[in-house]
Amino acid sequence: MDGLRKILIVEDDVMIRDMYRIALVDKDYVVEIADDGDSAYQKVKEFHPDCILLDIMLPGVSGLEILKELRTNMVYNCSKTKIVMLTNLAQRNVTENAIANGADAFIIKVDILPKDLPTIIQSLKD
Repeated sequence: MDGLRKILIVEDDVMIRDMYRIALVDKDYVVEIADDGDSAYQKVKEFHPDCILLDIMLPGVSGLEILKELRTNMVYNCSKTKIVMLTNLAQRNVTENAIANGADAFIIKVDILPKDLPTIIQSLKD
């Protein structure tokens, strides 16, 4: 598989995180997980993901704050990394904020099945 192969899932809900991980590993993606901002920043530095699935509601720092940091702090080298925001908040201002701060896509978790993730990720290719 070429392209967006290395995926970082940043999600604090263990059940959702595991469902997403299994769906992607079953399709031969290389997957790492993080459950909060600190572990996300560390994984980005070590793993260098091609795509990040980033939940908005996380303990401590929000996914929107993580998004801003990843897009503006060159230490993370995420200018070309695809970042997909995940949420159950279908609020227009949240979506607009995420896109304005560099998100490549925005997914409402209840609107997708884990098996849809590979198709969504592949749709992000340049």
